[in-house]
Amino acid sequence: MSIELITIILFGSLLLLLALGIPVTFALGSITVLMTFIFDGPDAVYTVATTTYQQMTSPTLMTIPLFLIMGNFLVESGISERMYNGLSYWLSGVRGGLAIVSIGVCVSLAMCGGFGPGILTMGLVAVPAMLKHNYSKSIALGSVMAGGVLGEIIPPAIIMIIFAFIARVSIGKLFFGGLVPGLILALLYICYIVFVGIVKPHELPKPTVHISWRMRWQALGEIFLPSMLVLIVLGSIFLGVATPTEAAGVGALGSMIICAIHRKLTLKVLMDSCMQTLKITGMALWILIPATLFGVFYASAGAQDMIMGFIQSLEVNRWLVLICMQLVLLIFGMFMDDYAVVTICAPIMLPIARLLGFDPIWFSILFILNMQVAYLTPPFGWALIMMKGVAPEGVTTRDIWRAVPPFVLIQIFVLILVMIFPQIALWLPNTAF
Repeated sequence: MSIELITIILFGSLLLLLALGIPVTFALGSITVLMTFIFDGPDAVYTVATTTYQQMTSPTLMTIPLFLIMGNFLVESGISERMYNGLSYWLSGVRGGLAIVSIGVCVSLAMCGGFGPGILTMGLVAVPAMLKHNYSKSIALGSVMAGGVLGEIIPPAIIMIIFAFIARVSIGKLFFGGLVPGLILALLYICYIVFVGIVKPHELPKPTVHISWRMRWQALGEIFLPSMLVLIVLGSIFLGVATPTEAAGVGALGSMIICAIHRKLTLKVLMDSCMQTLKITGMALWILIPATLFGVFYASAGAQDMIMGFIQSLEVNRWLVLICMQLVLLIFGMFMDDYAVVTICAPIMLPIARLLGFDPIWFSILFILNMQVAYLTPPFGWALIMMKGVAPEGVTTRDIWRAVPPFVLIQIFVLILVMIFPQIALWLPNTAF
């Protein structure tokens, strides 16, 4: 059977199962195993066992549970609340200061535990505080959701580890490639909040509570240890002292020590942190195993030659092809989970980008920036779903959806900016490696 017909059957069946609501891991795995059996025979199904074993014993994937447990221990130690209270003291006289602090804390949590902790903890801590001070719902909700999804692009992002494993690119380079775009995003979010405060001051009233300088300096002591831990973990990778896996191990141990210093390391905290880590790691592996099986089958069927031949036959500008791929990712992200999009699209799009002469790390950062947009775009946006779960009473789904457009526009602006100026994503990894 021709590779073209196999492609139609493979992707047609996958999209049909996803449309029926079947989880991507089961849809992808069942189709791949069935087609392997039909086209390659019963003996070829042995690759399922060997691939599964290789995935589960891969040293590279150890970074996922280690970074996750690092973030879980820091969150359990109450660091997010201390960071928020401490930084809010320093911006107590600034209009929109609580929203700016929310962005800052989300950046810190992204460097500690990736996507998730920022939205969940700031949704419980910062949103009620901002609404209590009469902030507009759009700024209160939007700043926390936009800040929370920075964990998709600021290292150590779990989606980067999964992308690197599927696409076979350097995890370290991806980490540092995403750092500058992530910080630019955070800066633009803050600029937008300051702009709203100037244009619509009634939406961001100034707090009236007096904060002494002694309280401000004491607050800095609360965030010293986790800040040093993040610097050690990311700095050791940047300086080449440790691999991402080794740095993740140091981070996991350091976060446990910080949790113990703050007298939060109880048996319950230990069990909860390990269970949460186990759940997310298990989910990641359940996605990676069928994704790898899919890639092995599709590559052995001749997909690489077909795709390369098709792209070479196109008489269009390579930038037009790149823009079309970005639009496809934006549309997919609106209706599919980011892991599903990475699983399906990364093995196909990255070789195309290489063939067209684009830097693979730069293209990977564009891909992940797209996935960050996906977290804020309805109807499937995970950030919207998570915010609805933790938002205080009186916050409706309509309020949540209305809060995201300005921040999505900022995300798309940064995506275009990185597309036009590749060195934004490439300067730091090229310097470090």
